[in-house]
Amino acid sequence: HLRFNSARTLLPFRVNVHCIFHSVMFVHITKRSANAKTGRMPVTTTEASSCPTTCPHITGNCYAKSGFHLAQHWKKVSSQERGGSWSELCDYVSSLKPRQIWRHNQAGDLGYTKDANGRELIRLDLLKSLVDANKSSKARGYTYTHHRLEYLHNLEAVKYANANGFTVNASCESMQQVDEVIADGVPAVVVVDNSKDVPTHTPDGHRVVVCPAQTRDTNCVDCGLCAQSKRSCVVAFLAHGNRAKKLNQTLEAITNG
Repeated sequence: HLRFNSARTLLPFRVNVHCIFHSVMFVHITKRSANAKTGRMPVTTTEASSCPTTCPHITGNCYAKSGFHLAQHWKKVSSQERGGSWSELCDYVSSLKPRQIWRHNQAGDLGYTKDANGRELIRLDLLKSLVDANKSSKARGYTYTHHRLEYLHNLEAVKYANANGFTVNASCESMQQVDEVIADGVPAVVVVDNSKDVPTHTPDGHRVVVCPAQTRDTNCVDCGLCAQSKRSCVVAFLAHGNRAKKLNQTLEAITNG
């Protein structure tokens, strides 16, 4: 029985999880990213088992698998050749300077377990310990997730993190999905076809902003838009990487499906 106990929890909830799961989640810390788009900030990589099987890109269009160096790095983290424990990650995050922006998971997602019905549910023990570490240092951590937010467990876990200073963005593949998660109180990002014009607003009227690091001379450190849980816009990422064409096809199928 796991439950968040915080005065800032949006809706207290209890989850029954009857299963056995790995107590160790391997994660690698890069203290200063060499990625020009990201900028010189700390970034992490979590083992591939953290990714929900319901992610629409898990088998073919995953950006983290499309680049040689990141893909090879991720494989080594997943095989536990690189990285360390979740406790080491939390210790590191708790030591960051106030206002330090950092990205969790350039590859990987929020670790999960399965309930008796096979639903993949975000592990509250891992998430809360990371949220607490980020809060203690007053850092500006952020990440993205493809976990299914129609599960109340996952929705409330993500909302808890956002309410407590660690921004978790819902990764979407259509403007309809964007409107749905925003209606649920979660900041959204969306990947869009790079061969088409990007709409300025979603069907429900939410403003769409193409990732500034893709459209002008800036990076994630200087922009910080995705680290703002209460922003008034949706961040759109143009399909990129060597699998962009295939990704465009996937997005078309999702939109028309």
